[in-house]
Amino acid sequence: MEKMVAAERVTDEEELASPTPTWVAAQESAAREAGLSVLLIAGPQPPQLAESNNNSICKSFQSSPSHAQLCEPFCGEAFARAQAAGEAVYYRCHAGLHCFAMPVQHGSERPSLAVIGGRAFLSSADYRRLVERFRDGDLQSLWSPGLLNNVIFSTPGGLEKLVALLSSEAAKGKPPPPASTATTEEPPPKAETHGAVTAQLHGNSHAIRQSLRESCQHALSILKSEYGVETAALIFRVDEKFVRLGVRGGIDALAAIVCERLNGGAWPELRGREAIHQSPLSLTFQGGQAEVFPLTVGGELRGALVVGRAPLNATVRASVVEFCEAHVLPLEVLRLREELQRQLLAAHHLQSFSAVLNAVEPEEAYSTILRHSVELMRSERGSLMLFDEGANELKVQAAIGPRAEVAQKMHLSLDASLCGAVLNDGRPLVVKNLRAAGHAPAPADRNYKSDSFISYPIIIGGRRIGVLNMTDKLSGEVYDDLDLNLLELIAPQLALALDRASWHQKATQFQLLSITDPLTGLVNRRYMEERLAEEVERTKRHHFEMSFLMLDIDHFKLYNDRQGHQAGDLALEMTAQCLKSALRTEDVASRYGGEEFTVLLPQTSIGEACVIAERIRRRVERTQFVHGETQPHRALTVSIGISAFGAELETPSAIIGAADQALYAAKRRGRNCVDIFGHQPISPPIPHAD
Repeated sequence: MEKMVAAERVTDEEELASPTPTWVAAQESAAREAGLSVLLIAGPQPPQLAESNNNSICKSFQSSPSHAQLCEPFCGEAFARAQAAGEAVYYRCHAGLHCFAMPVQHGSERPSLAVIGGRAFLSSADYRRLVERFRDGDLQSLWSPGLLNNVIFSTPGGLEKLVALLSSEAAKGKPPPPASTATTEEPPPKAETHGAVTAQLHGNSHAIRQSLRESCQHALSILKSEYGVETAALIFRVDEKFVRLGVRGGIDALAAIVCERLNGGAWPELRGREAIHQSPLSLTFQGGQAEVFPLTVGGELRGALVVGRAPLNATVRASVVEFCEAHVLPLEVLRLREELQRQLLAAHHLQSFSAVLNAVEPEEAYSTILRHSVELMRSERGSLMLFDEGANELKVQAAIGPRAEVAQKMHLSLDASLCGAVLNDGRPLVVKNLRAAGHAPAPADRNYKSDSFISYPIIIGGRRIGVLNMTDKLSGEVYDDLDLNLLELIAPQLALALDRASWHQKATQFQLLSITDPLTGLVNRRYMEERLAEEVERTKRHHFEMSFLMLDIDHFKLYNDRQGHQAGDLALEMTAQCLKSALRTEDVASRYGGEEFTVLLPQTSIGEACVIAERIRRRVERTQFVHGETQPHRALTVSIGISAFGAELETPSAIIGAADQALYAAKRRGRNCVDIFGHQPISPPIPHAD
């Protein structure tokens, strides 16, 4: 009998804790009006009794077994904090999202519940920091296609508005204390100023479901329909380069001029924190005038709106400024989302290119490289041409798409073809319309669907390798600077993969030896220095990190003298094998000379480089070398120096020299250890018996 009563009581409590339809409707309305998340909870969250407009980032964290615990000290304890305070409590979580928790009671017979509200970024800097963690940091494994589908931005005022809305609804039951007395564990920071309609992604929800390019075109449609501005272009900074993302009214050429000037560092006055409140810049060009309105986020210039048929009157100019303030942050969120997606996609293909380096058959390597390139660029057709220096022509090595078998038979003179001109010039060519650009149309029997294409020159260390061509975009759109930026992310590794594949195709061992050390099978010093120069330029362009190792076998002369040259050669081969087994596919190891080796670590922080260096050191120390026990450390060991690209080390020679200095610092400390240039030692030398 007692068990039946208890069971009935539990059922009654569950019914009391469930939200009423009235509350659910009110919660949905408040979330929609404020553009924020609202979750009704009866204890630790998750779970929740009702959910409205939940942030997709929070969903991803809380559905991940390995990441959900990060949320426990924040939303997991929100109910307890709200009940203890008896009023709204503000907090900022581990992801940089600003939230509040407040007690509510809806209906006199129902238990006190609580809501979590907000789940919003109050600054784009917080959002960028989180994106970097997804891209390069501790949250890479959390990435999924839906992770950034519903990212929410707001202001402190937006959070307070939601508190007021929910308090008003809760007052219909048993009201909580007034929202004005809310407790703030961490005060919301001052919001970025973008005007009265700032930062509400859901106020522009039509754009958030589109691509950045589509959203820019849609924004220009709004500019025409609501503000009467018919001639305009939207420019945004994508992967550190200003590109045209939307053009209306025939000012494409003018927008190109503005992009060129912005990329060249012109107009520093646009880059100040208060730039968005300044008067637009006037620009005179052939045929008229234009005004350039800066688009800033957090004091950084993210883009510009170019309005033609200037000068504008004061009323129209004020309306355009209002338009900029309303749209810059939603578009910036889309830009960051797409940048993350592009870089993750490029990283996937980089791994594939690295794996191709060891492909046995060169023909397979070429087709695999092209296939990944075509997938990355979402193209229907592509071709890979290699340069034959003796014949001074380009030969199609691989082709994908309709009539690929015909394309593979093509040979093009370097001096009489568009692809040859691209290779000679050394600069990529992006063509939106072949005929409009003044080029001869392709033969009709090739059945191209589009007149738009990209031709990209593949060059390494000044040597011309070939040309990569893409056409017939699957979406039917034309190629533009966004596509070029994506291709440039993988270009250095693509060049390396093609270069290695082409060398493997050469007939003689002499040609192979020109890039490969014959004893260890590693690339040689000349090739490493060329590859390092390429990676330095890529690091500068994309603001990546990069590290470099130099290592030396300790007391190698003593070992060689005691055990003989054959044992010495074997020790060099075994050390090279230790390097290969300890490194990632994207790392590049070389025999630099004698018993010295170097390792290039692309997109690698100094901390990650330390981990890799220690792994190499331990692996060599634990390897059973012939008579290794006769060495001073009772094992054959290595000393390692580390340097990293930075403000003081931004040339290949400076990076190599710094790693060399760190190596000799490790030697002076007793060998069998790792040193970083300009840092404290990270590993003590291993004592050895006298």
